[in-house]
Amino acid sequence: MATLSRFSTSTVVGSERLVPWLAAQGPLAYSPDEPPTTDYFFQYSWILPGIFDPKVNLREHRYFGSPLKSSARFLFDFWGNIRKGNGAALPQYTQLGVFSDIEVKAPIAAYHHVGKLYDTAGSVLIQHGSYQWISDQDQPNIERGQVLLYRGIAENTAFRCLQFQPEDLSPANHDIWRKYLGVQATMLSDSVLSFNTIHDRVNRCETGGLRHATWLGD
Repeated sequence: MATLSRFSTSTVVGSERLVPWLAAQGPLAYSPDEPPTTDYFFQYSWILPGIFDPKVNLREHRYFGSPLKSSARFLFDFWGNIRKGNGAALPQYTQLGVFSDIEVKAPIAAYHHVGKLYDTAGSVLIQHGSYQWISDQDQPNIERGQVLLYRGIAENTAFRCLQFQPEDLSPANHDIWRKYLGVQATMLSDSVLSFNTIHDRVNRCETGGLRHATWLGD
């Protein structure tokens, strides 16, 4: 699906690193240190056509997936301030992704950004073209790289963090684990593929125009 775009959307840098930006090189490799020159790069229907439902008219504007530019106002403020030099982009937490035979870490970046509504201090989370603004009050551990989630699964009120040591696995289970990590690394190696897999079978009002029934994760 990444071939639908005329820009490189590969997120792989070096031999086993993944960047949190749209791409590791090329015009989409912009970051707060090197911001895009214009808002053109935020019209995803033009630069990332592979993430949209086939029913969507790609000739129309789609700002970060929304047809309304106002829906992504905090992001235009964030990037606009950086381009104009009106506000320094101060990172709160950044992590390159890593993939190997024993682990996969997703790339993520968080930058300070004061929301215009009530001048609320917060952060912009960035990963492969997906963005979310969160308030510092709601995420007190963001600078340690920890984001709190509020939903449990089914009737559970908290998430469980299941852990094990790969070296304790049997040879057969270790081979299964290695193959599973390979699939996860592939999903994260391209921003279009990452976008489609993370939104697979997730269809809400703000993501209704995105591909959501690809079954890529399976």
